[in-house]
Amino acid sequence: MAQSAQSLEEKIEEALLAGESRRQIIERFKQDEDPHKLLFHANNISNPAIRGKYVYLNLLLGLILLFITSKKMLTIFQFGAIDLFFFLSLVPVVINFYLLREILRFRRIGYHFLLVLAPLSLLLPENRIYPELPLILVMTALTAFLFLKMFPRRELVYSLEK
Repeated sequence: MAQSAQSLEEKIEEALLAGESRRQIIERFKQDEDPHKLLFHANNISNPAIRGKYVYLNLLLGLILLFITSKKMLTIFQFGAIDLFFFLSLVPVVINFYLLREILRFRRIGYHFLLVLAPLSLLLPENRIYPELPLILVMTALTAFLFLKMFPRRELVYSLEK
């Protein structure tokens, strides 16, 4: 099943690189693939032709997220006690690694979640001190910029019907 999802992603990337619109891609593959899955992947994959422009900003965003996540992991492991608090503390770390994976693959869902979760992380007092505060603000701004540039609203498809 994962193989078919991977091949669907590859087909969509090739079609986007060939200059097809997301609507044309959906119409072309609608008969062969699950339509809802197709709609999700067509909107989730960035245009490979645009990625080259933003690869360095995307890497910077990934490095900031990796730094914040590594610092949080180091803090968690310094306490040494393996208890319920330890496992609950690992939840944000796991989420951050998932977001990092999606961002490095230039997937819309990663930017979308990070755009919501980064500002929400400022609710925790430990994220409102140096260096986390400026890094989270830069990360939020970079995420918003990349999200708007790589996934413009006019290119997204909201329904399966024309």
